[in-house]
Amino acid sequence: MIKIKLISVNLPESYLKILEVLVSEGKFPNRSEAIRVGIRDLIRTEYLIEESVKRNLSPSSIETEIESEI
Repeated sequence: MIKIKLISVNLPESYLKILEVLVSEGKFPNRSEAIRVGIRDLIRTEYLIEESVKRNLSPSSIETEIESEI
């Protein structure tokens, strides 16, 4: 089971408005899930780029590693 921790984040009001639109359109069940998906994708992208350069590997092999971690 994935352990989830509660954190506080300060966001510009414009971000919250857009999050509410995404939730109201049914793209996400709630703001927390939308934020989790955004952070997951950011981590995936940044980690993929850094690790593939650092380890001189193809992004697809790093992506396989990430899938097992996230």
